[in-house]
Amino acid sequence: MDRRRLAVCLAGAAAFVPLYAPQSLLPLLRHFAGPHSTMSAAMAGAVVSAGTAGVALAAPFVGRLGDRLGRHRVIVLAAFLAAIPSLLSALAPTPALLVAARLLEGLALPGIFAVTVAYTADQWPPLEARPVTALYVAGTIGGGFCGRLLSGLVAEFAGWRWAFAALAVLQLLLALLIRAWLAPDAPRPRPGHAAPVRFAALFADPALRAIYAAGFALLFALVAGFTYVSLHLAEPPFNLGPAGLSAIFIVYLLSMVTTPMSGRLLNRHGHARVLAMAWAAAIAGLLITLLPTLPAIITGLTLFSTGLFFAQTAATTFVGEAMPQARGAAVGLYVTCYYLGGSVGGVLPAPLWARFGWPGVIALITLAGAVSVTLGRRGFRQRRAAKA
Repeated sequence: MDRRRLAVCLAGAAAFVPLYAPQSLLPLLRHFAGPHSTMSAAMAGAVVSAGTAGVALAAPFVGRLGDRLGRHRVIVLAAFLAAIPSLLSALAPTPALLVAARLLEGLALPGIFAVTVAYTADQWPPLEARPVTALYVAGTIGGGFCGRLLSGLVAEFAGWRWAFAALAVLQLLLALLIRAWLAPDAPRPRPGHAAPVRFAALFADPALRAIYAAGFALLFALVAGFTYVSLHLAEPPFNLGPAGLSAIFIVYLLSMVTTPMSGRLLNRHGHARVLAMAWAAAIAGLLITLLPTLPAIITGLTLFSTGLFFAQTAATTFVGEAMPQARGAAVGLYVTCYYLGGSVGGVLPAPLWARFGWPGVIALITLAGAVSVTLGRRGFRQRRAAKA
């Protein structure tokens, strides 16, 4: 693999190392938040959701910044800045300030992944960009796994504060590699004096609007699933601690290997079919987790995560190809909707969790999957009809 493609993969990793790492720390953060209650569970979930909320707020503007200042420059700067909030998280004296530090983390991260998707679409033609984007998604999977594993292992022996400090060190190392290996921006045609595409115009496009809603459902499902399965596994009969919970995320490793295949599947079968098949696999995996054994839950989570990452490749590549004249803004808005879904996914299932436990969360995710497939397929059909 050449360094240019490897740098794209590392950019995906750098974006996701800190974002979901607190999921391995949820039992400790729940204790830090106060007595064991629905409110403390919601506060622990808010530590995850604050990061995704920050992403949702910043992504559209960072996408446009990449259009103007150059994608390479924005990606590298954001990779270095993202290490700072992890240090602030380690030093947070109260739950509220921890949530604030996580919000800052989310504000820094779109400069990496919202811009990297547009960078990939600029650097390679579509049939090559799809496999490279799949490689980027594989990097996000590896980063998510490493962040959860590192934070869980460090917290097991040194506490959650040192876990956040370790994440900051890893983020800094990734930033140095990205700066060394990421290729400069390829020359892009300029639209002359044409007016920039406004956000309202992007939302007015029915195909993009449908895919934005589908993306919302995708991250809603991923965050809800892995946040509340962590709480599920921390209770009897499993009673897993931080290290055990972080090891659960080894299921990501299979997704890291299989997701690069999704680019080839898209070239062969198209976006709509891949999206539907991916969600079907994800829901089947969730149903398997209802079996009350740890091997069954691991198997189900493996299928769940693999399906969702295939679906993410389908949605992401579609947005990158759909608006070449405003690629950064279009991808930025997709990222906003995607991470708004993640923010909601951390807190909305809390009442269902309190009343029905893990089966209630599964039912909600299944509904989100049905919405994602319905809207996504509609968006793909509308774009094909517009081109015909």
